[in-house]
Amino acid sequence: MASKKAAGLILCGALALSAAQDPATTRPLVRKDLLVFGSGEIVPPIRDIFRPKAAAVASAVPRPGGPAVKPSVDIPRPEAPPAFALNISYIGSIKAGGKTIALVLRSGQTVSVGEGDEIAPGYKVVGVTAEAIIVQGPDGERRTFPRQGDRP
Repeated sequence: MASKKAAGLILCGALALSAAQDPATTRPLVRKDLLVFGSGEIVPPIRDIFRPKAAAVASAVPRPGGPAVKPSVDIPRPEAPPAFALNISYIGSIKAGGKTIALVLRSGQTVSVGEGDEIAPGYKVVGVTAEAIIVQGPDGERRTFPRQGDRP
């Protein structure tokens, strides 16, 4: 009997609290008055951080909301293009449907690639044989990776 009275009191208290709250005084979680819609065009990024470039200095770049920014003259420029920075191990191949698929170890994970596929941004597979894989870098340099492990 006492538990029914306690449950009834709790229910009445919850109803009283919900009725006491005025919807006009409660604030929503999202303030729609601070959202800005259609404020302008989205400016394309200045550079793609996933693609290495030999020359990182650009001419005057227009920025939204201000004048064009010119880069400083004192920035040292690289003398030579960056070296072939891809570090992979060719561990084997699979022939399927007349096409050779290479199994490559990159950053501790095995990746399957075929001719024409990109191993990393800017690094494209141009040739696959059972003995080696040929990869072309972003500057056009080609490098051959021989098969690793047991060789017949």
